[in-house]
Amino acid sequence: MLAAAGGATAQDSSGAIAGVVRARDTGTPVARVGVSVVGTRLTAESDGEGRYTISAVPPGTYHLRARLLGYAAGDTTIVVQVGQRVSADFRLQPSAIELNPVVAVGYGTQRKADLTGSVSSVTGPEIATNPVDRADQALAGRVPGMQVQTTNAQPGSELRIRLRGGNSLSGDNSPLVVIDGVIGADLSLINPSDIETFDVLKDASATAIYGARGANGVILVTTKRGQGPFHFDYSTYIGAQDVSKHIAVLNADQFALLYMRNPNHDKSVKLDTLTHLSTTDWQDVVYRSAPIQNHQIQVSGSSGASSLLLSANWFDQQGVLLGSDLTRGSLRFNLDQGLGARFRLGTRVTYTRTVGSQARVNSGYGSGGGPVTMQALRFAPTIPVRDSTGNFSGPLLPSANDNPMAIIELRQDNTTTGYGIGTLFGEYDPLPGLTLRTSLSYTSSDVLEQQYVSRKLQASLNLGQANIDDNTATTWLVENTATLHRALGRQHDLTLLGGFTAQQTDNGANSAQGVGFTSDLLGYRRLNLADQVTGSSNATRQRVLSYLGRVNYSLAGKYLVTGTVRADGSSKFAANNKWAVFPSAAVAWRLSDEPFLRRLIPAVSELKLRLSAGSTGSNAIPTYQSLAAWNVGAPYAIGPTAFFNGATLSRITNPNLRWETTVQYDAGVDLGLFGNQLTVTADAYDKTTKDLLYAKQVPYLLGFASYVTNIGRVRNRGLELAVDTRSASRGLEVRLGGNVSLNRSKVLDLGGDRQFFLTGSNTSLPRWENDVIVQVGQPLGNFYGYVWDGIFQSSAEAAASGQAGAVVGGDKLRDVNGDRKIDSNDQTILGNAQPRYLFGLTGSVTYDRFSLSVLVRGALDFQVVNVSRAGMETPGGSSNMLTSVLGYWTTTNPSNSMTALNVSPFDGLTSRWVEDGSFVRLQNVTVQWDVPERLGARVGVRRLRLYLSGQNLLTASRYSWYDPEVSSRGTSDLTLGWDDSNYPGTKTVTVGASVGF
Repeated sequence: MLAAAGGATAQDSSGAIAGVVRARDTGTPVARVGVSVVGTRLTAESDGEGRYTISAVPPGTYHLRARLLGYAAGDTTIVVQVGQRVSADFRLQPSAIELNPVVAVGYGTQRKADLTGSVSSVTGPEIATNPVDRADQALAGRVPGMQVQTTNAQPGSELRIRLRGGNSLSGDNSPLVVIDGVIGADLSLINPSDIETFDVLKDASATAIYGARGANGVILVTTKRGQGPFHFDYSTYIGAQDVSKHIAVLNADQFALLYMRNPNHDKSVKLDTLTHLSTTDWQDVVYRSAPIQNHQIQVSGSSGASSLLLSANWFDQQGVLLGSDLTRGSLRFNLDQGLGARFRLGTRVTYTRTVGSQARVNSGYGSGGGPVTMQALRFAPTIPVRDSTGNFSGPLLPSANDNPMAIIELRQDNTTTGYGIGTLFGEYDPLPGLTLRTSLSYTSSDVLEQQYVSRKLQASLNLGQANIDDNTATTWLVENTATLHRALGRQHDLTLLGGFTAQQTDNGANSAQGVGFTSDLLGYRRLNLADQVTGSSNATRQRVLSYLGRVNYSLAGKYLVTGTVRADGSSKFAANNKWAVFPSAAVAWRLSDEPFLRRLIPAVSELKLRLSAGSTGSNAIPTYQSLAAWNVGAPYAIGPTAFFNGATLSRITNPNLRWETTVQYDAGVDLGLFGNQLTVTADAYDKTTKDLLYAKQVPYLLGFASYVTNIGRVRNRGLELAVDTRSASRGLEVRLGGNVSLNRSKVLDLGGDRQFFLTGSNTSLPRWENDVIVQVGQPLGNFYGYVWDGIFQSSAEAAASGQAGAVVGGDKLRDVNGDRKIDSNDQTILGNAQPRYLFGLTGSVTYDRFSLSVLVRGALDFQVVNVSRAGMETPGGSSNMLTSVLGYWTTTNPSNSMTALNVSPFDGLTSRWVEDGSFVRLQNVTVQWDVPERLGARVGVRRLRLYLSGQNLLTASRYSWYDPEVSSRGTSDLTLGWDDSNYPGTKTVTVGASVGF
């Protein structure tokens, strides 16, 4: 219980300070609160009952402060008399906006006032007011410089998270996630209700402690632990999700009229245009109002030196698109046990199992029958769901398009994931101020995907196809650290950290495919019954060994210095480049502690200037890339006979592969005014990543298409600003806050190349290929194509354009280079998928026991390529179209925005399909009522909280489709921003309750 300061000597003339620390909202005792006498080395820590004692306190007047991660600091002034025991109790308020809380910084904690790096925090109260499907969604709009993007709203899909832009061309640009010290954990599979705090490390001073894995920033997650008397809590919410909007398409009468007006329509199909036709609204058929529910039970508390938390969670989400859903169950066991005054043991164990079904979106183009989301818009509205025999109706014309309900009903795509993390740690204090810590962690992941496509669907070529893929990963992590803290007199404070870690990850994959089934009855369950069965497997292992060190020095609490170094060795690289060293340094000056500033500007309660510089790294390549590789059994034929040769070289060796390295500079200021009622944090940063790992293209005559090498540099520069205000008067508490950030990326070097191209559109659009450009001097995420100049209004204009295939009423392209012809030399950059500005606005109002919280989030000045719209603006086509085609070009209606009947848009990417994606979104609104204790006591509960919440209720955007955040090509920074039949955005309303017994 007691951690007495080494510098205070017990004497008969001294006194003591004692008290109890409780949570203000619940009244329960709070354990492990650090209570200190400001300006001295006298400290203590509260026990499991919230009690603390500081002995050997000389007589005098003192400022006493209590601090704990996730709570606002408590302060009071006391007077100690000779031989007197003074009582000082604290009631700490859970807080997400306190300027000087204790925050996690990697292998330790610090007061935010003592930080020299750029760190943002999101704590328990903020998470609790925003019911989210997955933990990483709780960060959206709350952290300056962080983009949390829902690129695919299907249940269980991956989010795109970026901190200060993307650094790598080929590697994963997502931040490193560390959960309770476990490096590389999967945040999406952690129960959000188990999380106490997020601490986001952004600059090199903060992230260098993680060395080769810190280049993209670090998200530190601290889970809850037992506090106060043992108690039981139950929380739940239920709700409904709906599609964010309804796309306006032709009804049956409109479709029939345009189809029959088209002089080139297929004469084998005749539609009645004289009588009213029944319309099948395929959006209403495949989309639904989908239920969502969450249930959590928790037993937690502490007694003496023991702290325990047990929780169980069940989450069920039905997707708004039929055939999509996700069910997640999780268990958690957190235990802390003190063994005497100097030895502590603890464990963190969690297991999550998810079972989900995926609908086909963003794939299946062309002969694949189409994504469900595509066919829900394009399938002819004159066709009923089922024909007169009860079977699914076919398309209007014989084609590769499948009935959207047939795709849903006749296709299975089930994924089962088991994910577990176990950590055992011990701490020992051999000397006052010296802590030795060792931990052993084990992470296991098993992802099983089982698919079957019916013989009745085009995607299987009417043969039937089954796939089973099983991917496993296990990781062992051993970490050993020593932390020494010394207060040297009254002016100097020094903390030293040193340690070494070892990590090994084993990955395995087994895949099997069967094609050609005589029956759909058993599907993937009897894959061996297929006519053709093939399989593959692979296994990889990677190891990382690291040494780390950090020094924190404070002079008079005003002048702060931090130095960090980490050396990492990775098995991914060849012997001469396995090791890399990543150092950083930072300084800070707390001007608010200077007497002259207090006299000049008494309104300033906190002012700190920060400067940092350092390097971090990334091993952004798969394993074994420095080694040569061979393909075994390559097929070839001599006449009608097939042979398989022994082996062919598929990858050349590259012993010079080395780490990507990101060098970052940061300048920041932390400002608090009027007793921290107004706080401001601002940062400016400049980071450059060099030695980019990329598969560089080489001439085919060498026998290889590409080889992995270190080729160039990418730079990100930006500004971040966060503001929070709070006030309280007569029981009314108001908090308003916000953050805004801008990031500018630029490719500085591509190893001698000026540019290279990628394809963002799908493979059924061959003339759209090479529509993404990565170019020196430009940001990542650029779209590349032709500038659309409207519609040709006359035959003469079309003939003189120099544009191949130009016709009156057709798309007109701009002659960019002025050579009086349209060819590939007229292609140019059409837009960029990276927002130039990100912002979040938060607000809360609390009166008595009622509260209202609001979160608004936005992204500005970026573009989206609407491939979905490009396929639905051909007037008179045989698939359904948007209502905009009703204004098609004619001589009497010389439209400059819509082509003529049966005139398709230009077959390639043009600026016609590039739309402004800027949006402002009402991310969350929650109304909450804390039921008075006297009312709760009548029904036998200690605490009762009721709330109504809405997510994504309103999105203001000029983007014409479902959601401007979508990205059909995944989360890559290079091919971001393509909307090609993605899952629609959703809005959700939930009602919930939290009960404590």
